[in-house]
Amino acid sequence: MEGNETMKEKLLKNSPAAIALLIGGLTAAAGAALRNALSPEACPSDMEMLDSIMEELRYGDNNTIGVLGQDSRRNAHLVKKVERRAKNEGLFDVVVVTTISNKPNYRKIQDEIAESLGLRFDGQNIGVAGKKSISCLPKVFSFKNYKLDDENEIESRARRLRPRMLAEDRILVILHDVCSNGVDLDKVGIPYGAYHTGCKFLLTSASQDVLSNHMNAQKIFIT
Repeated sequence: MEGNETMKEKLLKNSPAAIALLIGGLTAAAGAALRNALSPEACPSDMEMLDSIMEELRYGDNNTIGVLGQDSRRNAHLVKKVERRAKNEGLFDVVVVTTISNKPNYRKIQDEIAESLGLRFDGQNIGVAGKKSISCLPKVFSFKNYKLDDENEIESRARRLRPRMLAEDRILVILHDVCSNGVDLDKVGIPYGAYHTGCKFLLTSASQDVLSNHMNAQKIFIT
């Protein structure tokens, strides 16, 4: 009813200036809400997160630390900063970084870790004849009988990688973007837990389940 109209309603009905004023007020309110949502109090800064992780690596008793976050790019930047600071501060003898993604490429993971350790697998030359030498053999010695399959090759590499890692008293292994069912550390050749108490892990993932249940992270930071 007309008699029940408020003064604002009357102004809006008769004054374009009042309408513009109201729109401006709503816009300002929305902007303030967005600033509050993005404030350090609402969203911890990367620097605060970095400091917390470094504190845990430096003094914490947990050997497996997780970083949970949906933004893989942000996690990657955080990993680089952790790697840089850990090296600069001399917290570990060696810091190795590798990206896991959906389906772990164990050969790639082993290569990246070995490179950081100065270990060479000599390509395909791990005690088995290569394709060129096999091609010269009589047909009875088929390539199929001599070919080293991927699983056996990965296992052979793991046997070389494990003692090399054990030779380092303090080592930080950063596994970025761990997905699906995680990664098999034994298959890679990474000693952990009671087998190497000086080996610490920093894992990043978008999955709480992966960090907690598949990788047994003892402390998890949320980005």
